[in-house]
Amino acid sequence: MAYGRTIHKFQGQSAGPVDDGKIKNQYEAIICDPDEHKYEGKFMGLFYTALSRATTLGSENGLKSAIYFTGLEFREDRFRNLGKQKGSVDDFVPIQKRTRWVQHLKNNTVAVQELNDTMKENLVWAQTTKINGDKLYDRITEYLIANRNRNACTFGNLSY
Repeated sequence: MAYGRTIHKFQGQSAGPVDDGKIKNQYEAIICDPDEHKYEGKFMGLFYTALSRATTLGSENGLKSAIYFTGLEFREDRFRNLGKQKGSVDDFVPIQKRTRWVQHLKNNTVAVQELNDTMKENLVWAQTTKINGDKLYDRITEYLIANRNRNACTFGNLSY
């Protein structure tokens, strides 16, 4: 928990040098222990988040880097093969699933050339309406009741 929390608390921040005239980063460098390789397969993005916070990887000899690695499990191949299964060219299963999902979306996306009135109303509503969970639950319930003759649906503990 501390590993993930630490990394996620650091999102939106950077470490390392910045160009002249820009606001300095709060931290000069990150020290990262990426732990065992198997965690990259379970918690995709944690190691990448740490890497992406650094403004520089330093010079050829590693000096002036904004990120340094520690721990028994870190090797250069983990850095170079981010997202790959240990000792393999195959992506971790979650990455494979994400890739298939993205391809599915690309294959099934239809470009809308012109919005009809209903689409315009829905966009305006989505951009201007704020609702809490109770109100959303009520709206979905109303929809399910109104459409129960068209198809059977289940939402939470409601079944129509």
